[in-house]
Amino acid sequence: MDEIKLSDDVFEQIKDFEYWRLTEEQKSLIDKLITDKELKKRYKIDGLCKNCKQPNTGHDWCQPCISNHFQQNFKNWTSGNHDVDAFIQKAQLKTEDINHTIEWIEYDKFEDVEYLAKGGFGITFKAVWKDGPWFNSQLKRKGETKVALKRLHNSQDITADFLKEVESNILVYLTCWTVRCFGITKDPKTNNFIMVMELINDPLKRPNANELRKLFDDLLVNRHNNNCIINKQIKEADEINKKSSSSSSTAQSPLSSTSTLQYMTHPQAVYTSRILDFKNLPEPKNADSNDDLLGIEYSESIKVDFTKLNINSENCN
Repeated sequence: MDEIKLSDDVFEQIKDFEYWRLTEEQKSLIDKLITDKELKKRYKIDGLCKNCKQPNTGHDWCQPCISNHFQQNFKNWTSGNHDVDAFIQKAQLKTEDINHTIEWIEYDKFEDVEYLAKGGFGITFKAVWKDGPWFNSQLKRKGETKVALKRLHNSQDITADFLKEVESNILVYLTCWTVRCFGITKDPKTNNFIMVMELINDPLKRPNANELRKLFDDLLVNRHNNNCIINKQIKEADEINKKSSSSSSTAQSPLSSTSTLQYMTHPQAVYTSRILDFKNLPEPKNADSNDDLLGIEYSESIKVDFTKLNINSENCN
């Protein structure tokens, strides 16, 4: 079945309308000219793409045009790793707005790289990205931008795990309270892959109690919305559970080209909510180079068997 599109004649008649404040006469004309409900809805919410002459797919965003631009540019960059290239390419073709768009960034685009903190799984640096990230659908760049460089230990050998970490950051980016991932780069000395992240270094940007309450309220209000981040995570968990075996749980990453990903707990890991992934918190306890600390277990009273939690329960009390 052929895709329904606006004709050139319809485009010419409505191209100068201000879709966000249509007159009654213009609304009547739109209803007459655009008979397809989905196209009409997209036009009234996001307006027209002047390039392909079709309604945008998001705010100031036309996915077909953006995807085509990215695809034509694939030949102009490479990470040197097939899986990483395929991951970025797939993410770019699927992206629905600028805030969920990632890219490959050459390491020489960064300057003033300084050590920031060390954790159990990697080291974080701060740096200045000379070009800065894209900030609109025309892919114009912001200019010099301070960023965080999150380098995981031995990431040249754990591509699947590294890409799953990147993917998680892309999927959960919702608001200014969530740290955005701009893309991936690689340390030329160690060949470790690095996540290029938004740098949040102002303690005043931490949410206060009222802001946290609003965030939880929003999650509660939208819990029945299929696009709610909680429901997306529940659906993903359900899919993983369906594919799980009695000994381990595996699943295909939506963006990764690798065959399967192993989901395993780590004895030294501290698991937190990515939805509330706030920064500027104290340095992790296992940031200390003293390996003796790694053998210390937490109190029995705070250990939780997450496999026994019923995340689909309707009873929230």
